[in-house]
Amino acid sequence: MPGLKLSGALILWVLMLPFSRPNSQVLDCREVRSSFQFLYPGMKWTPETPVSGSDLQVCQPKGLTCCSRKMEERYLLIAKQNMESNLQATSAQLKVLIIQNAALFQEAFDMVLRLGRNSTLTLIREEFPGLGAGASGAVTQLFLDMSLYILGSDANVNDMVSTFFSRLFPLTYRRLLGNGAVTGISEDCLRGAWRGASAFGSFPKMMMTRLSRSLLATRVFLQALNLGIEVVNTTQHLRAGRDCGRSLLKLWYCPHCQGLLEARPCRPLCVSTMGACLGGAAEVQPHWKAYVEELGTLATAMKGEQDIEAVVLRLHVIIRQALKQAVATKSKVSAQVSGICAHAPARVSRAVALSKEHVAASPVPHNRPPVNFDPDETLFGRRREFISGLRGFSQFYSGLGEALCSKEPAALNSSLCWNGQEMTDKFPGPGLKRVHPHGSESRQKPPEPVISQIIDKLKHINQLLRMVTLPEKRWKARPGGGAARRDPAGQGQADEDEEGLESGDCDDEDECTGVSGLGPPRRNRAPRRNRLRIFSDLADNLAIDDLTLHELLLTPTLAKDAKGGASVPGAARAASVPSATFIFTIIILITMGIQ
Repeated sequence: MPGLKLSGALILWVLMLPFSRPNSQVLDCREVRSSFQFLYPGMKWTPETPVSGSDLQVCQPKGLTCCSRKMEERYLLIAKQNMESNLQATSAQLKVLIIQNAALFQEAFDMVLRLGRNSTLTLIREEFPGLGAGASGAVTQLFLDMSLYILGSDANVNDMVSTFFSRLFPLTYRRLLGNGAVTGISEDCLRGAWRGASAFGSFPKMMMTRLSRSLLATRVFLQALNLGIEVVNTTQHLRAGRDCGRSLLKLWYCPHCQGLLEARPCRPLCVSTMGACLGGAAEVQPHWKAYVEELGTLATAMKGEQDIEAVVLRLHVIIRQALKQAVATKSKVSAQVSGICAHAPARVSRAVALSKEHVAASPVPHNRPPVNFDPDETLFGRRREFISGLRGFSQFYSGLGEALCSKEPAALNSSLCWNGQEMTDKFPGPGLKRVHPHGSESRQKPPEPVISQIIDKLKHINQLLRMVTLPEKRWKARPGGGAARRDPAGQGQADEDEEGLESGDCDDEDECTGVSGLGPPRRNRAPRRNRLRIFSDLADNLAIDDLTLHELLLTPTLAKDAKGGASVPGAARAASVPSATFIFTIIILITMGIQ
């Protein structure tokens, strides 16, 4: 009886061998033909019976095969197409995230500039109507230049502001300061005289500083988004080369030639093959991760003086104060202009003297109705939401090969997989050796040229992102809080307007805080009425299309600290205040003495 049981077990084991080892099955080319014709209907290149396969280039069998040379070539083409379509599907979500937000932020920044322009035009029309259409044209040109700058134009923000005030001052001099009847002073001289006469006080410099920081941050932020789209788009359209195609053929379709239509590649083989086909894309990972981190740092830093929304929507306040400064010191300004332009060549002026009611600023109040404000729908809130989503892709390139392999359908037989030559155990024991068609030399190949270009561009934008976040460290602290100097007559620029804008003659060497843009705007007084509620409307109207991308990496000229150091705001004041630890020690000693 024991002998019969043993013989029965052996017979059962022998009968199960063909089912447990697919390589032992007898080849039947009918199923292979049906599978191939499903991919290429009407193609009758499949042999009726197994053949030697001596003409095959890649899928060379150990025995017989059901593939012809033409079938192998067709399998090679479809293997490349499969890899490229999988790559596009894997990166589609990341691409849509960046494209959608780039379009959204671009429209939002444009809307901020339109609102800032309209507020400034309203200011000119209602409070300084005597300036006329010339001032409106200067305002429109300023905001147009700002819009082009954030899109990458090779311009200088300080020049924009200087040009604006140069166009504004002749109108101010003749129409607001009551010099319309003055002759002998040319327009060319007036355009530059505002600097020497300090007609607008420190407000032009304040405007330059705040616009430079906020527009530069916005410009680099948009450039970084555009480059992110370009990087993902380039990755998404990587093409499989000759060696990659052969590896993919061996990975996916060579088992078909042996009748193993349900075979699935072993995971290590798949990851190794995808890594080789991606041309060294894994080397992009550290630079991509740095890109996500630096972009997040910039998005967080884009508040205060680096927030275009906070700066541009208050620009009309600075312009109002500048014009008030000129009116308040008109006698001094007029005298200095006469001295500056006395010897300048005269030119016939077309200006006419205006009636007295147009000379002074209009008394129209500027307490305009507030705009509804929701902190979650500001630019800052939207940037924070976008960066949170982007951080979910911070390991995108390190896991790209795994992600491509995850698109493989699960094998019907979970214990076996295709190792590139035959079916083998998916989880080999410690004594079994895995087969890796790509040796160690494949991992040490330099990245493909297109990957090297991606790395270089990421390095460049990461450097820009780091540099843009530096200005906050260069803000200076002034003991005493940087109060503005007052005019002996008690007029002009030492006042604070109702919106919390402190003014004053302040230069870089004065180390002012909250003035001339050398410190963040005082947020405790910043009005909430100028915030936006725009994203709910924009998100519904923006179509997500595959954009035609172009390089906008015009490296901006970044201001550098002449002294190279950074002082801590409030450090001078803190030095004269006893520390809490010292005071606490004194109290303890006094208490012990009383006891």
